[in-house]
Formats: sequence, structure tokens, C-alpha cells
Amino acid sequence: MHVETGVRLDTLSTLGVPSSADYFCRVTSDSDWLEALDYATNHDLPLTILGGGSNVILGDQIRGIVVHPVGDDIELIEQTGKSVLIEVLAGAHWDWLVRYCNQRGWYGLENLVSIPGSCGAAPVQNVGAYGVEIAEFIDSVRVLDLHTSMFAHIQGQDCGFTYRDSHFKGPWRDRYAIVSIRLRLSKVPMVNTNYAALANALVATGLHEPSPLDVLNTVAAIRAAKLPDVHLMPNSGSFFKNPIVSISQAQSLKAQYPDLPLYDVDAQNSKLSAAYLIETAGLKGYCGDGCGISQQHALVLVNEGHASGAACVELAQHVINTVQAKFGVTLHIEPVVIGL
Repeated sequence: MHVETGVRLDTLSTLGVPSSADYFCRVTSDSDWLEALDYATNHDLPLTILGGGSNVILGDQIRGIVVHPVGDDIELIEQTGKSVLIEVLAGAHWDWLVRYCNQRGWYGLENLVSIPGSCGAAPVQNVGAYGVEIAEFIDSVRVLDLHTSMFAHIQGQDCGFTYRDSHFKGPWRDRYAIVSIRLRLSKVPMVNTNYAALANALVATGLHEPSPLDVLNTVAAIRAAKLPDVHLMPNSGSFFKNPIVSISQAQSLKAQYPDLPLYDVDAQNSKLSAAYLIETAGLKGYCGDGCGISQQHALVLVNEGHASGAACVELAQHVINTVQAKFGVTLHIEPVVIGL
């Protein structure tokens, strides 16, 4: 492990805001993680973990040491005639993992293709798309306890997974570093086409009995058409969570806005389309201080110039305030704010 000083972080965040770290290191092995933790402890430095940078807003200067997991090692832990249990390092790219598993005949993750970021970050916000969440496949998460310097496996059911959330994003944020994740995947071809937009896209291309690869390719095509490419327009993907409200409030809004998409959550709650609320509030394409709401998709906040992390947070708050005033619904952002 090698510690560097004054490292620029702009290219390690898909939002591309100007940022730098007082100290910086890359980690691959258990010994690297322990060395990084020892360095932080011995020098009395706060420790920040930065994965693929697809779901963060960075401040201008990140104090302390920034630890960046790297490496794409995959280990086949066990397999049966119907399933496999694999372990992948936190630093592996999520999109690469989804495609790799599909090629190997390990199924289930296809709906989550083309999501930027690292595998270690995926459980933090319980990444989900097109009717699937990673929580469905997490067997356990291997962590380093930053308080005790001990490694441990935390079972998936104990991670507090909810919609775009987990204990790693909340009470465990400063307690654990995710070192690797274990996923239980199917060896039997399986698809999930319950999400209406995906089902319609498959039918439109004549795929009435799609294979897992068909689903993967279709989701990738939908995302490419709807979302701006981070390499051409820096962004942090879906910036706002779809709000969950009571069924009575949802029906009241539906009466006023008949085109408002609603999704059932449970017997008491419905999920609203944040994109619809933002666009109907007239904010799609809105910009200020170098950042704005994408013209392609109202959920996406883009960096149109050299916007600062602070400017992005200010724009997000403007969106939240505007939607709250118009609909009486509070939006919440998905990214984690660091150094602001």
C-alpha cells in the first residue's frame, strides 16, 4: 500500500466535480486494508472510502485519507446443480460483474446491467433497477470493522436493506468498510420482466420468451437511450429516490395529475415517479452554476461545466423545495455527500 498526498479526485467521481484528498491510497488485499486503517489511526486522520464514485457528491477538499478499493478477483465459493455462491472484491466494476456472470451462466443480475460504480458500493444503497434489487442476491457482505480492525461476514438479512438504503448508508456508515460481497446466483436461466417498461420493450422487439441475455441487452439499450453517458456528460445517475407516500395521498395526486405513474409498495403505501414530479414542476433541463437537471431524464443531475459539489447540493435543494411546494411530496437524494 502506498499513500499519496494532494491527489485529485475529479476522475474518481462520475459527477466530475473538482475535489482533492489530503491523503490517498489504493487497497486490494486484507493487508492493504489494515495498513490503511493503521495509517489513519496513527496519524489521527478521518478515513473516507471512495469506490466507483457513481453515487457521491464530493466537496472541494476531502480531509484525512481517502481509501480507494481496486481489484476484480472473483472466487467461486460453492455450487450446486441449481446455484452458485461467488465472492467478488469491493473494487470490481459492477457492470463488468453483471456481464461476466451472465457469460458464465450465473443468472439473476441482468436487470442491473449498465449501472456505474463498484461492487462494494452496490449494497450500500441496495442498488436496484427494472424490478430487481441487489438485496435479493446478497448472501453476505465481508467487512472490516474500523473500530476493532477485525474482518467479519455480515449476513444479507442483517444488512437492513430497504428501498435504496441499508445499514451501511446509515448507522454503519462510519463503522464498516466493505471488502467484498458474496452473491447467490442461479445456474438455471431465469428472468424478471415484471417491470412494465422492460416488458414492453421486450415485446416491441418480438422477444416474448426472453433469455437472460435478451433481458441484459434490452435493459442496457433502454438505459443508453434514456440516461446521459457519464463519459460525455458527467453525472451521478439517478439523483433522487422515488418517494413513497400513503395510498390516500397517492390517489389524491393521481386525481389531480392523471398521468402520474404509481407503483404499489404494500397495503398502505404507493411509490411515485420522482422524474414525473420534477418534470411536471418544470425543472427538466433547469440549470445553474454549471450543473443542471438532464434534458434526457429528470432524475439525473448533470455537471455541465466545472460545477462544485456545493453547487450540485444547492441545485438538488432547489428541486426538493420546488417539488414540495407544488405537490406536498418530499424528495430525497440518493448520493452520499462527502466533505460538504
